[in-house]
This record gives sequence, structure tokens and C-alpha cells, in this order.
Amino acid sequence: MSEHGDVLDDLLDRTRAAGRVPALSAAVGRGGAVVWSGVAAAPWVGGATAGGPTAEHAFRIGSVTKPMVAVAVLRLVSEGAVALADPIGRHLPDAPAPDATIRHLLTHTSGLQAEFPGPWWERHGGPTWDELAGSGVEQLWDPGERYHYSNPGFAVLGRLVEVVRGSAWDKVLRDELWEPLGMTATGRVPVGPYVHGYAVHPDADLVHHEPVADYRAAGPAGEVWSTPSDLVRFGMWLVGGEADRDAGGAVLPLELRRHLAVPRVVVDDAGPGGGPWATAHGLGVRVRQDGTVRTVGHGGSVPGFTADLRADVTTGDVVAVCGSSTGGFGDGTALLAAFQGAGVPAARPGADERRTAPQTGSDGIVPAGIAGTWYWGPVPFVVQVDAAGRVDLRSAGSGGRGTLFDAVRGELRGVDGGYWLGERLRVVEADGAPVALDVGTFHFTRTPYDPGTAVPGGVDEAGWHRPGPTG
Repeated sequence: MSEHGDVLDDLLDRTRAAGRVPALSAAVGRGGAVVWSGVAAAPWVGGATAGGPTAEHAFRIGSVTKPMVAVAVLRLVSEGAVALADPIGRHLPDAPAPDATIRHLLTHTSGLQAEFPGPWWERHGGPTWDELAGSGVEQLWDPGERYHYSNPGFAVLGRLVEVVRGSAWDKVLRDELWEPLGMTATGRVPVGPYVHGYAVHPDADLVHHEPVADYRAAGPAGEVWSTPSDLVRFGMWLVGGEADRDAGGAVLPLELRRHLAVPRVVVDDAGPGGGPWATAHGLGVRVRQDGTVRTVGHGGSVPGFTADLRADVTTGDVVAVCGSSTGGFGDGTALLAAFQGAGVPAARPGADERRTAPQTGSDGIVPAGIAGTWYWGPVPFVVQVDAAGRVDLRSAGSGGRGTLFDAVRGELRGVDGGYWLGERLRVVEADGAPVALDVGTFHFTRTPYDPGTAVPGGVDEAGWHRPGPTG
């Protein structure tokens, strides 16, 4: 694969530099084997050797954890211990949304809210199961009414695995998935060398260490560490391209893996009239249509890390990419296309500049001074307020999140499009002025990680600083 290796090495370098990612690691697989892996890192990023991180260094993979948990659930289904049509309350009487079925939870159609109640859990830390069960997780819609991504939903599925198996969810995954597939570098905590996660300042060559919080009962939503090579092994298995068919079939028969990857619900985050959609959700996996290429896999994001796994369902080719920046690197589309000889897709155009409309402070719900730029960690968003007092919160770049909020029973709720549809927006004020936004528990500030606000998980003791040899 040397002819591909040069192209992929160069593309990885350029992707890292364009995204200002401290470290970016990737791998591709074909025919049951990892056929290329590469690492690109800024000169200051340390590792096991003077040359920096290697392909053996693990990253936190965020929500790529979810399809692994889904496999553990499908194994329970295959054994007859549970059924996809079972209401979750039959097995977990204290679960939120007890009438939602296991299928609803796997497809993000349970109606549960996106995040866990309380401070921004990805930086602050997750709840125990008892805390989660008693926290009043909102059910925004009836089960099956619509797709709405839910991290608490996968915490519930992880708890289901624990209760039925009588063992911690990550031990179940190690015994039943990771070890049988040779994923020796994958675990709930790093099992070998690993990289540190950073926020990178959007306007300066400065970094900020991100905390690695204990997610506790929220772990099944996104706590796992892995390497791109291990993720490629998982991806090849998902589409039936593993080298050891007997071992792969023992984990889950190919027929059930294909059942897991059936598109079941459209992921229409843009909202009505928001443009075409290209993504659906199966049982714990994302199904994407990029031109003529259909892939299954998942993306992942937690503070300090992003990841992407894509497996071509026709060819069995797989790409996995992991990065050490909160702001992300994009996704694995270009690497997969380059590996398959289709060339590198053109960069998506940036978002147009957005003008701020006049503010009215409708009925006192929207205070004056809310419009303008806000930061979700280091990632810029733009708020506009229209003449009716509706708040439009949207990523300043292309392809990001965006939701329109309006007054609903005396509070701002997402009413159109995006990740935060149905979620609450709360304005945090100090001395009569807005200083932070709480959007579905995520903390937005006027400057990246403003230390003058109560940033969940705290801020780097060094503040925003120039990276040195040790980061």
C-alpha cells in the first residue's frame, strides 16, 4: 500500500495543520487487515519517544463507544435475554422513559433529552446510576415520535448490560468484543500509551489542557479510549470484513451485524427546509451516504478529543481517525476517498457572515446584550435575536450545530432544527449583564473558557498558554 501511504501521510499532515490539531492519528483497513496507519503531530506534542506520539497511542473516542455498547445489547437479544421490543422499564424499573423500548433507545427515538441534568457532564463528570435515575431526565417526546440524540439513553443501555450480565459494562465489552476482535489497546481507561487532549484557541497559538472526567454511569455514552487501528478492526468486523470469521461470528453473526446497520430513522438535524440529509441511524450506528459510498460507523467528541469511524458496506474498506483537539478535525471522508482512489473531496465552503438582527428582549425572556459571538469551549458560535425575540444559535463555521430557540411556557426552548431541538437555553447574568449561556447543560462564554464564569470541570491552571515541549 505504499502508493496509498504517501498520499495518506500527506493528507493527514495537511488535515492536522488545517485544523490546528495537536495530534492526529489514523488507520485504514482492507481485506481483514490494517494496511496503513499514520500519525501527524505538532512539534511540541510529546510522546513515548522524542518523535512524539505513535500509532500505538490511544485517544478518547467519545461516542464511538456507543456502537460497542449496542453490540453488547444485540448479544443479549441474540441470546433471548431481552428483546428489542421490550420496554426498558421491564428490566430497569427506575430507568427514565420506562415505556421506551430497547429499540427506541438504540435508535435515539426514546424522546429523552440530549444530555444529563446538571453541569456540563463531559468536563464536570457524570452521575452515578442512582443520581441519574433520580435526576429528572426529561422525556421531550413520546417514544418513537422523532429522532433526538440522547446520551442518557445510552447510559440506560449500559446499565441494562450490567444488570443482565451482572458485571460492569466495560468488562463485558472487554470479554465479549474487544479481546475476541484483538482490540488490545481499547479500554475504559488507557491500557497503554495515550495522548493528552487540548482546547486550541481559535485566534492565537495557545492551548488549554482539557480535564479527563470520570463519567461513572454516563460512561457507555462516551468514555472509551482506543487507537485508530483497533477501531479499524471493529469497523471491519461491523461490515463482515474481519480476518477471523469464526471469531467474528462468535461475537455476533453477520446477519445480526447487518440488522444493526439497517437505516431506521433519518438524522434531520437541519430542521424543516434546512437542506438535504445524508445520515440515518441504525441500532447504535450511524449510516452515512457520501455520494455513492454508504458507510456505517459513528463519530465521537468529548472535550480534548474527536474521532470518526467509517466502514464502507460494499467494499469493506474502513477508515478511523482520532484527534486531540476539542475543536475537531472534520471527519474521515477525505481519507477514505483518497484510499479508494477517488481523490480528495473539495473543502466545504465556510459559513457566510451573519448579521445581528435587532433585539427586543421578548417578554423579558431574552435579555439585551445576548447577540454576538459566544464560545462553546474554543468553538465560536453566533447568536442572532430577531424582532420576535427568537434566538438563533449557530456554529460560526460550516457543518456545525445550529438551533432556533423561542419562548415556551416562560423559558427558551429549541423549536427548530439541530442538536438542541427541545432543549433549554438559559442565560446566566452577572451585574445585570449576560456572561454565559447554558444550552442543554453546555457552557458558552464570551471568550473561550472565560475563567470569570463557573466553567464546569474548571480551567487550566496555566490559563491559555503557548505550548512547550511538554504541552
